[in-house]
Amino acid sequence: MLANFLFLILFSFILSQDAYYGGWPKNKEIKSSEIKKINCPGNLGCECSVDSDCHNNHCQKDLRGKYCSIEEGDFFPEFVGIDQFGDTLNIYDFSKNNKYILLELGASWCAPCRDLASFFTYNERDIMERPFWKDKYNVIYDMIKNNEIYFITILYEDEFHDDATIDTAYEWYNDYPDKNIPIMVDENKYLHRIIRPKGIPAVSLLNQDMEILVITDRGLNAAFDRIIEIHKSKNSN
Repeated sequence: MLANFLFLILFSFILSQDAYYGGWPKNKEIKSSEIKKINCPGNLGCECSVDSDCHNNHCQKDLRGKYCSIEEGDFFPEFVGIDQFGDTLNIYDFSKNNKYILLELGASWCAPCRDLASFFTYNERDIMERPFWKDKYNVIYDMIKNNEIYFITILYEDEFHDDATIDTAYEWYNDYPDKNIPIMVDENKYLHRIIRPKGIPAVSLLNQDMEILVITDRGLNAAFDRIIEIHKSKNSN
């Protein structure tokens, strides 16, 4: 009896190490689990003068200078962050699941980000009063609830404009407890330095291979328009 009991404890522990508390998928092919930092020169987010200064050969002008940037057709950089349950989560865990990925970069102080979270969590309508909202976006609520797509929120600052921490993710989840939406923390602003958002939420769209279909530093329209097009095309076939 004691041996069986110890076996069950050991088996439960093994299972717990092989799954996320939030129920997110886990890609066992991923070897890296360290939270990334930008190491310059040449990497994404580093300063540059010409394309050849960047490992991906793409130097883009920004309001504050020129930086190595990602563009549509690139693969999204591997990002590791803490989620709302304290797990260290790799964005590539969501790959290879035959689902598109909407990835929101936002902050706790962002009012439109909160309106979007209220819509997805409680089906509240404040977001619909925003001038950028289109009625056709309402179906995205159902797409998330029906697990047709992934929607991932990544927070880089808290309500006081300080760098986000695990508490930021916990507090966001306490306000918007949506079991379908992972909340990750960009605690050292790794993605923030790569995407350099000028208006949030900044929503990008990836396919299941983590290829960038839409990348933006401002707003949600481009990504939402594209996922709606894909949704209509899929349902018409």
